[in-house]
Amino acid sequence: MGLVVDGAGAPPEAGVRTRRFRVVSGCVECASDLTPLQRFPGVREVRMLAATGTLAIDAESTVDDRALVRTAAASGLTLEPEQRVARTRWWLRPELVFLAIAALLLVIGETTERITGSDTVAAPVALGSIAIGIVYPLRTAWTMARSKRFSLNVLLIVAVAGAIPLGRATEADCVVVIFSLGVVLESYVADKARKSIQRLMDLSPQRAERLNPDGTAKTVGVEELAVGDIVLVRPGSRVPTDGEVTEGSSWIDASAITGESMPVEAVTGVAVYGGTLNGPAVLRVRVATPFQDTVLARVIREVEQAQQNKGRAQRFADRFGAVYTPLMIVAAIGVAVAGPLLFGLPAGEAFYRALVVLIVSCSCSLVLSVPVSVVASVARAARDGVLIKGGAYLERLAAVRAVAFDKTGTLTAGRPVLTALRPLETFTEKQLLELAATVEAGATHPIADAVVRAARDRGIVVRPAADVRVVPGVGAEATVDGALVSVGRVAELDERAAAVLGEIEEAGATPVAVRRDGELLGLLGVADELRPDARVAVEGIRALGVTHTVMLTGDRTRVARAIADRLGIETVKAELMPADKKDAVSLARAEFGAVAMVGDGTNDAPALAAADVAVVMGAAGTDVALETADVALMADDLTKLPYTIALAQRARRVIAQNVTLSIVAIAVLAVAAMTGAFTLTEGVLLNEAYALLIIGNGLRLLSGRPLPRFVAPKPESPCECCVTENVNR
Repeated sequence: MGLVVDGAGAPPEAGVRTRRFRVVSGCVECASDLTPLQRFPGVREVRMLAATGTLAIDAESTVDDRALVRTAAASGLTLEPEQRVARTRWWLRPELVFLAIAALLLVIGETTERITGSDTVAAPVALGSIAIGIVYPLRTAWTMARSKRFSLNVLLIVAVAGAIPLGRATEADCVVVIFSLGVVLESYVADKARKSIQRLMDLSPQRAERLNPDGTAKTVGVEELAVGDIVLVRPGSRVPTDGEVTEGSSWIDASAITGESMPVEAVTGVAVYGGTLNGPAVLRVRVATPFQDTVLARVIREVEQAQQNKGRAQRFADRFGAVYTPLMIVAAIGVAVAGPLLFGLPAGEAFYRALVVLIVSCSCSLVLSVPVSVVASVARAARDGVLIKGGAYLERLAAVRAVAFDKTGTLTAGRPVLTALRPLETFTEKQLLELAATVEAGATHPIADAVVRAARDRGIVVRPAADVRVVPGVGAEATVDGALVSVGRVAELDERAAAVLGEIEEAGATPVAVRRDGELLGLLGVADELRPDARVAVEGIRALGVTHTVMLTGDRTRVARAIADRLGIETVKAELMPADKKDAVSLARAEFGAVAMVGDGTNDAPALAAADVAVVMGAAGTDVALETADVALMADDLTKLPYTIALAQRARRVIAQNVTLSIVAIAVLAVAAMTGAFTLTEGVLLNEAYALLIIGNGLRLLSGRPLPRFVAPKPESPCECCVTENVNR
């Protein structure tokens, strides 16, 4: 058995199922609290998903959920099955009930003392309030002590235990109530980030209408759907799982998955994703994947586990938290001892100041502020159609100084079009295109498709040749009207043909030669359409401080250079194999620093692996992309790249602010406490106030001011989104 914190874990074995519980109260970040659950008979694995405050337990089917809940309760964790949490009244949670009673007693005691001018009644009431209010902090402190770890609750217990013998029971009571209230408020603020992810989880439908062979519908749980089942998706309801439309015509709001603001058409043959919202008409959808493997489910898993990949700031906060509590205890002891010996303070006063030092140290501000900032950033990105797989990648993306782009499918649409027709003999453009299409109609490569499509768009009736042969590395050839016609690679050219070739390549198109019996009849230019958002994205990342851009492609150098010039990309690495792209990324890292590689996740794997951050586009449509990406742009929208870099840079600034403010506040309050600047009550008020301020600062990432918008203009005509002037198709 083992404990995995924020990890994915291995797939459950036969006879083992996963139960998910929300942590209603207790330390989500304290993995050691889970030891009793690890050792429970029948439990295989325990995973704390801190990003959503969820505990996942893989256990044998015979294990009773209630027994797991009781075991967790003995460790200081209050759990509820995930599906029941929505019905829980938060104000009826035991720790809040205890806090309310303690606060009421505090008010009664303070009021009595002010009316009577005596603490005869107030002191016993204060002790009763302490006894009730300290139950949950004491339980947490004891749990941590058993696992040989200090926690901030330990500081509270020591401070309260020291204040009572000094005759300051009322102050100790104020400390307990204010501290417990602060913990509740801090938990509430931190939960706002978690709830934003939980809302993403709520997009996944729990039930689906499965169609039976006789045409009737049966409502079943989504986990019962099998690949190939047909489900009925009614107007205004969410698609239960990934699939393909088999009948119906509607539109789908896919913004929850891809971040696209405009609905997309849903007709027969179109792929749809689970969790997306159906429009005004009924659809029938064939299930393509089990519910646990849908795009939405995988995004949720990645977001839940985002805390696994921790950045340097988060690792620093974790290490700081581990030594902070014992360090503060040592400091308090030093004040209690050195006060009378070195500064002539009365022993009682020195001891009291030591207690104040402990109280101002009882803060989770640094420990919580960094993970809250990361979760808020990841949640905001996921809401806008970008999947960031952890704080480490968020941190690296903010530091990127160079971006390498794969060309085909990333900067271009991946769909070649015919852009130039240059007959060299007595042939007309139409005759040259018709002859080329006759041969290419029997071939299957993308350039052949572009030629045939252009011919048909011009109204040419394409009659495929009967004996088309594809010659690797050369092109296609066939016999047309008794002559051997070939369409493909450009070989030796005369001076006039070379000039035409130069024009085509300078325009960013790939030249294609058309020959008959060896005689060159003309040249075609075929180019991949540029994405209309490509230039906007390049300009956007440069405005954010990215100093260099590189385009990697297997295309001809002159063609690649022409495309790069249109986009404003400085460096071109052309005629590359996949392994060469990896070397190019490594060279860019050595020259410029941190590098992000942007590709489509299919043939770019070596280059993506070599980069500091692997960014994959269109990840919603491919499993490979989701697996290989550190950052996944769920839609084919390149403007999401500068948006994500801007978010990462803002997150880095906020995290740096939080870490700096936390350390400064701790140091200032501790020094002030040593000088006797404030009382126990004032100390705990100041402590909780700055903790809430710092944690709230992290939450600004979730719903703060809008990030810069990078919007690609709609092309006014087809030619504006092509590499060069398109043929009138």
